Amino acid sequence: MEISRRIKIKIRSISQGVASIWHTATQPLLSPWQKRADQQRLQAILALKRVKELLLPEAISNGCKRLVLFSHFSPKGHLQAAMKREIQDLRQRGWQVLILTNHLDPIGHQWCQKQQVGLLFRENEGRDFGAFQDGWLALHSRGLWANCEQLVLLNDSVFPVTCLEESSWPQFLDGDRKAVVGFTDSYQNGYHLQSYALNIPENVFHSPWWHDYWSGYPGWGGMKIAIRVGEIGLSQTCLKHGITLRSLHPVSRLRGQLASGELMQKLEAICSTKAAELIVSTLLSTRTSAITFFTPTHYWAIPLLLDGHPFIKRWLLESNEEMCLDPLLIANNKAELIDPDELVDYLRPPIIGFAG
Repeated sequence: MEISRRIKIKIRSISQGVASIWHTATQPLLSPWQKRADQQRLQAILALKRVKELLLPEAISNGCKRLVLFSHFSPKGHLQAAMKREIQDLRQRGWQVLILTNHLDPIGHQWCQKQQVGLLFRENEGRDFGAFQDGWLALHSRGLWANCEQLVLLNDSVFPVTCLEESSWPQFLDGDRKAVVGFTDSYQNGYHLQSYALNIPENVFHSPWWHDYWSGYPGWGGMKIAIRVGEIGLSQTCLKHGITLRSLHPVSRLRGQLASGELMQKLEAICSTKAAELIVSTLLSTRTSAITFFTPTHYWAIPLLLDGHPFIKRWLLESNEEMCLDPLLIANNKAELIDPDELVDYLRPPIIGFAG
């Protein structure tokens, strides 16, 4: 199984390399045509042609002080129990929520109405940053950002631990009036806050350059655009304008904890000594690599959870193609970490092709 996975990863790497060479060779020929096409697509986005329907509860349509744009995607329109719990927690803490989605089934639609949660239905294009773009532009066109003091961007790529109150979640929602706050940061391909959760203060999103960013964002791109121009690009734009980026679980601190006795003590409190030693040994296998190589939410998910991080990345639970440590190794049947029923409802594993 491991050999098969490695072969698939190698094949994917080769195909990506071939695609990159082809792109470099053909780009000069396609560039003028591509530029015109991109301008037309951007104009369509700015005209909100991608937005199908906007349903706002009174609290949002009258203007609110704290708003969450929540990017959601489900082929069948299912709103998972874990996402409902996360949204309910936000509502109980006084946040208004606007779900940005391609589709919701009747059960999810009714639940949102009951919770006084807003809905923006849109074409499924541009991944989470495309959704944030539609949400920002749609509310901007109605002048609904004028009284807002705090904006949170969330997506459904992470599974929330059961006990959010005992994690860094409340600290994240408190935000920082002078900084953009995220849970984790990364140095891969340029320093940035990881974008599955960002808390934006009003001095940022009331700045002209913030609106300019979303007005020019190429929101039809795939994952590469979402990472390069979205995740990394937004962080770099903030830094360019003198905005501090604050990570609650910075990658530099996590790396420093890998060889600490404290990490071993935390593991031994919930694991056997043998298991704790194996986990630490695996984590320390990253010791000779540059800090720019690792995404903390993937490679260091276990230290993150022990540090109070409230989320587990969907990628780790569903595919884990790079064979990082499974964060559920430390679940130990503890209710405050995961709810098995929610996990069953959340996972979207790949179809592997066997009969029956």
